[in-house]
Amino acid sequence: MINISSMFAKSPFKPLRDHMNKVVECVVPLKEFFEALNQRNFVKVVEIQQQISLAEEEADLIKNEVRNHLPRNIFMPINRSDLLEMLDMQDTIADVAQDIVELLALRRMSLPTELRQDLILFVEKAQSVCYMAQGLSEEFGDVLESGFGRHEIKKLLAMIDQVSSAETEADDLEDALVRRMFEVEDKMKPVDVMFWYEVFEWIGDLADYSKKTGSRLRLMIAQN
Repeated sequence: MINISSMFAKSPFKPLRDHMNKVVECVVPLKEFFEALNQRNFVKVVEIQQQISLAEEEADLIKNEVRNHLPRNIFMPINRSDLLEMLDMQDTIADVAQDIVELLALRRMSLPTELRQDLILFVEKAQSVCYMAQGLSEEFGDVLESGFGRHEIKKLLAMIDQVSSAETEADDLEDALVRRMFEVEDKMKPVDVMFWYEVFEWIGDLADYSKKTGSRLRLMIAQN
Protein backbone atom coordinates (compact mmCIF):
# COMPACT_ATOMS: atom_id res chain seq x y z
CA MET A 1 0.00 0.00 0.00
CA ILE A 2 1.22 3.51 -0.79
CA ASN A 3 2.58 5.38 2.21
CA ILE A 4 0.83 8.67 1.51
CA SER A 5 2.06 10.41 4.66
CA SER A 6 5.66 9.67 3.73
CA MET A 7 5.07 10.88 0.18
CA PHE A 8 3.61 14.17 1.38
CA ALA A 9 6.50 14.64 3.78
CA LYS A 10 8.83 14.53 0.78
CA SER A 11 6.69 16.49 -1.65
CA PRO A 12 3.24 17.97 -0.93
CA PHE A 13 2.19 17.56 -4.53
CA LYS A 14 3.58 14.15 -5.47
CA PRO A 15 0.47 12.07 -4.60
CA LEU A 16 -1.70 14.41 -6.67
CA ARG A 17 0.75 14.11 -9.54
CA ASP A 18 0.62 10.31 -9.27
CA HIS A 19 -3.17 10.50 -9.24
CA MET A 20 -3.18 12.72 -12.34
CA ASN A 21 -0.95 10.26 -14.15
CA LYS A 22 -3.48 7.52 -13.45
CA VAL A 23 -6.35 9.81 -14.52
CA VAL A 24 -4.63 10.34 -17.87
CA GLU A 25 -4.57 6.56 -18.34
CA CYS A 26 -8.37 6.82 -18.49
CA VAL A 27 -8.13 9.41 -21.26
CA VAL A 28 -5.43 7.93 -23.49
CA PRO A 29 -7.57 5.13 -25.06
CA LEU A 30 -10.55 7.36 -25.91
CA LYS A 31 -9.60 8.06 -29.53
CA GLU A 32 -9.11 4.35 -30.18
CA PHE A 33 -12.43 3.69 -28.44
CA PHE A 34 -14.35 6.03 -30.75
CA GLU A 35 -12.58 4.67 -33.81
CA ALA A 36 -13.63 1.16 -32.81
CA LEU A 37 -17.17 2.40 -32.22
CA ASN A 38 -17.28 4.00 -35.68
CA GLN A 39 -16.10 0.70 -37.16
CA ARG A 40 -18.68 -1.18 -35.05
CA ASN A 41 -15.89 -3.27 -33.60
CA PHE A 42 -17.74 -3.95 -30.38
CA VAL A 43 -15.22 -6.50 -29.13
CA LYS A 44 -12.63 -3.72 -29.13
CA VAL A 45 -15.16 -1.26 -27.68
CA VAL A 46 -15.78 -3.49 -24.66
CA GLU A 47 -12.08 -4.22 -24.27
CA ILE A 48 -11.24 -0.51 -24.08
CA GLN A 49 -14.22 0.19 -21.82
CA GLN A 50 -12.90 -2.39 -19.35
CA GLN A 51 -9.40 -0.94 -19.61
CA ILE A 52 -10.66 2.54 -18.76
CA SER A 53 -12.86 1.26 -15.94
CA LEU A 54 -9.87 -0.48 -14.38
CA ALA A 55 -7.75 2.68 -14.59
CA GLU A 56 -10.61 4.68 -13.05
CA GLU A 57 -10.81 2.22 -10.15
CA GLU A 58 -7.06 2.56 -9.60
CA ALA A 59 -7.39 6.35 -9.66
CA ASP A 60 -10.09 6.06 -7.01
CA LEU A 61 -7.79 3.98 -4.83
CA ILE A 62 -5.11 6.65 -4.99
CA LYS A 63 -7.71 9.37 -4.35
CA ASN A 64 -9.02 7.58 -1.27
CA GLU A 65 -5.53 6.98 0.06
CA VAL A 66 -4.74 10.67 -0.29
CA ARG A 67 -7.98 11.70 1.41
CA ASN A 68 -7.52 9.25 4.27
CA HIS A 69 -3.84 9.84 4.95
CA LEU A 70 -3.15 13.46 4.06
CA PRO A 71 -1.66 14.77 7.34
CA ARG A 72 -3.60 17.56 9.01
CA ASN A 73 -0.70 19.04 10.88
CA ILE A 74 2.16 18.76 8.39
CA PHE A 75 3.70 22.02 7.25
CA MET A 76 2.96 22.57 3.59
CA PRO A 77 3.34 25.63 1.35
CA ILE A 78 -0.24 25.13 0.13
CA ASN A 79 -3.53 24.57 1.95
CA ARG A 80 -4.82 21.08 2.62
CA SER A 81 -8.26 22.08 1.32
CA ASP A 82 -6.73 23.28 -1.95
CA LEU A 83 -5.00 19.93 -2.43
CA LEU A 84 -8.23 18.04 -1.83
CA GLU A 85 -10.18 20.27 -4.21
CA MET A 86 -7.50 19.75 -6.84
CA LEU A 87 -7.77 16.01 -6.26
CA ASP A 88 -11.54 16.08 -6.84
CA MET A 89 -11.17 18.05 -10.08
CA GLN A 90 -8.63 15.56 -11.40
CA ASP A 91 -10.77 12.63 -10.36
CA THR A 92 -13.76 14.03 -12.22
CA ILE A 93 -11.80 13.68 -15.46
CA ALA A 94 -11.43 9.93 -14.85
CA ASP A 95 -15.09 9.64 -13.85
CA VAL A 96 -16.24 11.37 -17.03
CA ALA A 97 -14.04 9.19 -19.24
CA GLN A 98 -15.59 6.13 -17.61
CA ASP A 99 -19.12 7.51 -18.06
CA ILE A 100 -18.49 8.05 -21.77
CA VAL A 101 -17.27 4.54 -22.52
CA GLU A 102 -19.81 2.80 -20.30
CA LEU A 103 -22.73 4.53 -21.99
CA LEU A 104 -21.49 3.90 -25.50
CA ALA A 105 -20.47 0.31 -24.80
CA LEU A 106 -24.00 -0.28 -23.53
CA ARG A 107 -25.96 1.56 -26.25
CA ARG A 108 -23.50 0.88 -29.07
CA MET A 109 -24.49 4.00 -30.96
CA SER A 110 -22.66 5.20 -34.02
CA LEU A 111 -22.67 8.58 -35.69
CA PRO A 112 -23.50 9.30 -39.33
CA THR A 113 -20.43 9.10 -41.50
CA GLU A 114 -20.41 12.88 -42.02
CA LEU A 115 -19.74 13.47 -38.30
CA ARG A 116 -17.15 10.84 -37.52
CA GLN A 117 -14.00 12.73 -38.42
CA ASP A 118 -15.21 15.83 -36.60
CA LEU A 119 -15.82 13.69 -33.51
CA ILE A 120 -12.30 12.25 -33.63
CA LEU A 121 -10.82 15.75 -33.94
CA PHE A 122 -12.87 16.86 -30.93
CA VAL A 123 -11.74 13.86 -28.89
CA GLU A 124 -8.12 14.51 -29.83
CA LYS A 125 -8.40 18.13 -28.71
CA ALA A 126 -9.99 17.17 -25.39
CA GLN A 127 -7.26 14.60 -24.86
CA SER A 128 -4.57 17.17 -25.60
CA VAL A 129 -5.99 19.52 -22.94
CA CYS A 130 -5.83 16.68 -20.42
CA TYR A 131 -2.22 16.00 -21.34
CA MET A 132 -1.43 19.67 -20.88
CA ALA A 133 -3.01 19.55 -17.42
CA GLN A 134 -0.80 16.58 -16.65
CA GLY A 135 2.15 18.75 -17.60
CA LEU A 136 0.96 21.37 -15.11
CA SER A 137 1.20 18.79 -12.35
CA GLU A 138 4.80 18.08 -13.27
CA GLU A 139 5.70 21.74 -13.51
CA PHE A 140 4.08 22.59 -10.18
CA GLY A 141 6.47 20.16 -8.53
CA ASP A 142 9.32 22.31 -9.86
CA VAL A 143 7.62 25.42 -8.47
CA LEU A 144 7.43 23.83 -5.02
CA GLU A 145 11.04 22.66 -5.13
CA SER A 146 12.15 26.18 -6.08
CA GLY A 147 10.31 27.66 -3.09
CA PHE A 148 7.92 29.42 -5.47
CA GLY A 149 10.74 30.92 -7.50
CA ARG A 150 9.77 33.73 -9.83
CA HIS A 151 11.08 32.07 -12.99
CA GLU A 152 9.28 28.78 -12.26
CA ILE A 153 6.03 30.57 -11.44
CA LYS A 154 6.19 32.57 -14.66
CA LYS A 155 6.63 29.38 -16.67
CA LEU A 156 3.74 27.65 -14.89
CA LEU A 157 1.40 30.62 -15.38
CA ALA A 158 2.18 30.62 -19.10
CA MET A 159 1.35 26.90 -19.24
CA ILE A 160 -1.93 27.53 -17.42
CA ASP A 161 -2.82 30.17 -20.02
CA GLN A 162 -2.10 27.65 -22.77
CA VAL A 163 -4.44 25.11 -21.15
CA SER A 164 -7.16 27.75 -20.98
CA SER A 165 -6.73 28.61 -24.65
CA ALA A 166 -6.78 24.95 -25.66
CA GLU A 167 -9.98 24.40 -23.67
CA THR A 168 -11.60 27.28 -25.58
CA GLU A 169 -10.60 25.58 -28.83
CA ALA A 170 -12.22 22.37 -27.57
CA ASP A 171 -15.40 24.35 -26.83
CA ASP A 172 -15.41 25.67 -30.37
CA LEU A 173 -15.06 22.16 -31.80
CA GLU A 174 -17.91 20.97 -29.59
CA ASP A 175 -20.18 23.78 -30.76
CA ALA A 176 -19.37 23.06 -34.40
CA LEU A 177 -19.98 19.34 -33.92
CA VAL A 178 -23.36 19.94 -32.27
CA ARG A 179 -24.45 22.27 -35.08
CA ARG A 180 -23.32 19.73 -37.65
CA MET A 181 -25.24 16.97 -35.89
CA PHE A 182 -28.42 19.02 -35.92
CA GLU A 183 -27.97 19.45 -39.67
CA VAL A 184 -28.04 15.69 -40.22
CA GLU A 185 -30.26 14.63 -37.32
CA ASP A 186 -32.93 13.37 -39.74
CA LYS A 187 -30.58 10.44 -40.37
CA MET A 188 -30.47 9.61 -36.66
CA LYS A 189 -32.87 8.21 -34.12
CA PRO A 190 -34.18 11.06 -31.93
CA VAL A 191 -33.05 9.28 -28.76
CA ASP A 192 -29.56 8.87 -30.24
CA VAL A 193 -29.39 12.60 -30.90
CA MET A 194 -30.14 13.22 -27.23
CA PHE A 195 -27.53 10.72 -26.05
CA TRP A 196 -24.87 12.00 -28.44
CA TYR A 197 -25.50 15.55 -27.27
CA GLU A 198 -24.80 14.31 -23.74
CA VAL A 199 -21.65 12.50 -24.88
CA PHE A 200 -20.37 15.64 -26.60
CA GLU A 201 -20.86 17.56 -23.36
CA TRP A 202 -18.93 14.90 -21.45
CA ILE A 203 -16.05 15.05 -23.92
CA GLY A 204 -16.03 18.80 -23.42
CA ASP A 205 -15.99 18.23 -19.66
CA LEU A 206 -12.67 16.39 -20.01
CA ALA A 207 -11.14 19.63 -21.28
CA ASP A 208 -13.14 21.80 -18.89
CA TYR A 209 -12.00 20.02 -15.74
CA SER A 210 -8.45 20.02 -17.05
CA LYS A 211 -8.75 23.78 -17.33
CA LYS A 212 -10.16 23.94 -13.81
CA THR A 213 -7.09 22.18 -12.43
CA GLY A 214 -5.02 24.96 -13.95
CA SER A 215 -7.29 27.58 -12.43
CA ARG A 216 -6.89 25.96 -9.03
CA LEU A 217 -3.11 25.99 -9.43
CA ARG A 218 -3.27 29.68 -10.28
CA LEU A 219 -5.10 30.34 -7.02
CA MET A 220 -2.55 28.31 -5.08
CA ILE A 221 0.23 30.40 -6.57
CA ALA A 222 -1.60 33.65 -5.77
CA GLN A 223 -1.80 32.64 -2.12
CA ASN A 224 1.98 32.35 -1.82
